Amino acid sequence: MNDYDIVIGLEVHAQLKTMSKIFCACANDFAGSPNSNICPVCAGYPGVLPVFNEKALSLGVRAGLALNCAINDKIYFERKNYFYPDLPKAYQISQYKQPLGERGFLRLSGGTKIGITRVHLEEDAGKSQHKENYSLVDLNRTGAPLLEIVSEPDITSPQDAYEYLTALKMVLQYAGVSDCDMDKGLLRCDANISLKKKGEIKLGTKVELKNMNSFKGVRDGLEYEAKRQAKALERGEKIAQETRLWNDVSGATQVMRTKEEAHDYRYFPDPDLLDFVVPREMVETERGNIGELPAARRARFLSEYGLPEKETDILIADKALGDYFENANKSFNDPKKNCGWLLGPLLEQANILPGKFSGVKLSAKNFAKVVQYFTQGKINNLAAKKLLSLVVTSDEDIDAVMAREGLVQVSDQNAIGSIAAEVVAENAKVVEDVRGGKAPAVMFLVGQVMKKSKGKANPQLARELLEKIIFGK
Repeated sequence: MNDYDIVIGLEVHAQLKTMSKIFCACANDFAGSPNSNICPVCAGYPGVLPVFNEKALSLGVRAGLALNCAINDKIYFERKNYFYPDLPKAYQISQYKQPLGERGFLRLSGGTKIGITRVHLEEDAGKSQHKENYSLVDLNRTGAPLLEIVSEPDITSPQDAYEYLTALKMVLQYAGVSDCDMDKGLLRCDANISLKKKGEIKLGTKVELKNMNSFKGVRDGLEYEAKRQAKALERGEKIAQETRLWNDVSGATQVMRTKEEAHDYRYFPDPDLLDFVVPREMVETERGNIGELPAARRARFLSEYGLPEKETDILIADKALGDYFENANKSFNDPKKNCGWLLGPLLEQANILPGKFSGVKLSAKNFAKVVQYFTQGKINNLAAKKLLSLVVTSDEDIDAVMAREGLVQVSDQNAIGSIAAEVVAENAKVVEDVRGGKAPAVMFLVGQVMKKSKGKANPQLARELLEKIIFGK
């Protein structure tokens, strides 16, 4: 591998967040029973006419601007001709010669700049379900609005490809143009990879990789393919231009078909759709709708809240998580404590929910109240964690739950002192260990106080009183 440069380009399809499909009025939702959300346009009936969804255009413009693209004043759609069972018209309405946006870029966290050749709009195809002896076709997804984002071959390692996809997903989510949920098929990625001798200008023969269902899958597939091509070149073999499928189970790629060229698709302007002018007013409006993007938010979190880089990166990786953190700070202005409790106990609770963080019903305001009560000593660590577990999916009134569950911390010296005296009397050997210099042993005694007080005692006060009794202070 050391004798070769890796050259990678990525093609990403992101489903846009519109209410309806791109060329008809059907809902942009394919979660229902098969073929339940289709119309004659989706099914490609003869004589039907597509009608362009303006919302898809505006979201595409916003995405193009967020990716630093130049937006073309005029666009038109073309027919990309190929036959496949899940494409009932035998062509896909797409863009080729005149895309929506061109010449953009995305900068990775380390500063590497990845060029973006184009962003263009197109319709999605249906979905084939392959059984043992037959295949089924579900057309619910047919006509879903897609934005295809094609990178320049500027990516030089599988890890950079992973980082590019992560950064791209965050930009699209922050700009509000796509949910980018790969599990639901809202974000899909194909990769082109070739190898060339170090220092050479001429690129090698590229191979397209498909069927990668996660960013990790993209990285693993590219790593395997780079090694496969390097071994083949070392043996004096020629690399075939083809499409290969990544198999997650076997950890290898396999030939799917020889690779098509653009002319194989016989692109030509769609006669059912006029040329479209992209209004300058729309461009400026969408420029204002982009909002704060991940890189800007990261810089602001570091300077405004004084958080460590690691915690900041976790917060900004999920826009909803970052928003939650900021809303919590509005109610209780202690960023470091809010961050610690959010990324620790609350996420521990969220990660066992079916929808992970999206399943959290606890408002940021009530979460902040829990952190505030802990900071003020009204509840101890154990009580705060229990409180979070009780309200994470209900958002009940915090004070009412505390009263009902008896979670208010006991800080009365007489009450805790009485329990501490009992613990000292019942644990003579541990007490001698503490007196003998085994300081950590005192935490066992603190635990016994907490147990007897049913978790209500102030643990710091309990330790102070135990040491006072043991050492006669």
